Amino acid sequence: MGYLPSSLRRKAVNLVSDLTTVIFNPISDRSSDPTEEPGTSSDKSDSEKDFEPPEGPDTSSFTAFLVSLLSSTDSSGHVAEESKEQQEGMGETETASESVMKEHSVKKGLLSRGKQSVGKAIQRIAFIGGYRQISEAKADEAATNDSELVVQELKIFSDDRRSRFKLPVISEPSSLMSEDMRRFLYFSLPAVAQGRNWLLLYSTWRHGISLSTLYRRSLLCPGYCLLVVGDQKGAVFGGLAEAPFRPSNKKYQGTNSSFVFTNIYDSPIIFRPTGANHYFTLCSPDYFAMGGGGHFALYLDVDLLNGSSYQSETFGNPCLAHSEDFKVKEVELWGFVYPSKYEEMLTLSRTEKPGIWSW
Repeated sequence: MGYLPSSLRRKAVNLVSDLTTVIFNPISDRSSDPTEEPGTSSDKSDSEKDFEPPEGPDTSSFTAFLVSLLSSTDSSGHVAEESKEQQEGMGETETASESVMKEHSVKKGLLSRGKQSVGKAIQRIAFIGGYRQISEAKADEAATNDSELVVQELKIFSDDRRSRFKLPVISEPSSLMSEDMRRFLYFSLPAVAQGRNWLLLYSTWRHGISLSTLYRRSLLCPGYCLLVVGDQKGAVFGGLAEAPFRPSNKKYQGTNSSFVFTNIYDSPIIFRPTGANHYFTLCSPDYFAMGGGGHFALYLDVDLLNGSSYQSETFGNPCLAHSEDFKVKEVELWGFVYPSKYEEMLTLSRTEKPGIWSW
């Protein structure tokens, strides 16, 4: 049998099927009794009366043989077409699988994003609720760091402001204080002493080595005065006192504005009163001392050649010199004068004749 189009083959199969059904249906379905006459079917049972052969094509063995024979011939011509349809079906299957995979990846991405969002929300809730102590500790640490940073910035700003600040006039250069040390001491003075010009009241290299001369020269400028001492090892120390110095063997003088200082450390340091006592300044005819309570913070003998420094309760200071007992190199006493009276006081300090102080 030659190759026929699929539509014609189907029609041929249907035609053969109908012919076989018409021809062979009396033989395959049931046998006719020649002796039976029409209308004599009443002798059959009720079940036989109710039975009627089904309508449609016969499914006997001969019919099935013909249909299978024609189908086998038809299938040989459809191998290429079926393979093509299978390939197309496979392509469609692959496309469907790819779409499923893409959809799965999209769902997985959305799921991962959802997990991240949920995780962030849980962390936020834990931060607010469960770990408040940790957050507070970190906040305290951050606040401490911020405060330290602010203090450092303020210190830098203050140091910069002080470095650009023009100090008041000084009557003559100091042989003990550098400009930086003078600047440091100036900003440590009480407010009432700031803004005034510096006047040298006494100096061992100018007025001689004498404690009595120091006391007498302190009368020139009543008020706050700064005593500066230098030892043979290069230390510079001293203290803020109140002039005039009035000699007394037992009576201390001065106020809480007094302090002692030293430069033996990396930078000058001020030691102010602790409040333990009021032993600020003791002006004896035989010595001069600052601080008390067991030991003097600063002690100078009558010749201003030797001195000592110990820890005192008044200022809570350590030893101000490199050693507790030291040799004096030089002593200076500075007073603070209003600018309006500076020239007058400068002239008076230079014309004052040295002499013996009578008590």
